[in-house]
Amino acid sequence: MKSVVVLILLLCSTALCVQVKDGDRSFPLEAVKQLKALMDRAGAHLGPQLARSRRVLAVCADPVLPRVFYPVCRGQGAAGVFSRLVNVLISSDPCEICVNPSCFGCLR
Repeated sequence: MKSVVVLILLLCSTALCVQVKDGDRSFPLEAVKQLKALMDRAGAHLGPQLARSRRVLAVCADPVLPRVFYPVCRGQGAAGVFSRLVNVLISSDPCEICVNPSCFGCLR
């Protein structure tokens, strides 16, 4: 009985969090924010003109990368996925994140 209650609470809490979608995959907004910070740090550390693929390799090797991105790192096109996810966060007004068509789960 306790496990059913825990499962229901878990499902409810994940249903209410904002997700960022790329194709058929979705990622928690908080994880995307962490990804952006890692991408920014890799760009600053490795140089702004560094090829996008080398920056992604550095991010994928970083031990603080959220686990939700591990399958992306192992697959093809990680640079494109990461670029699209990070671009969702680049907005003139951070309150507009829920207006972005890549996001869902916003409470308005």
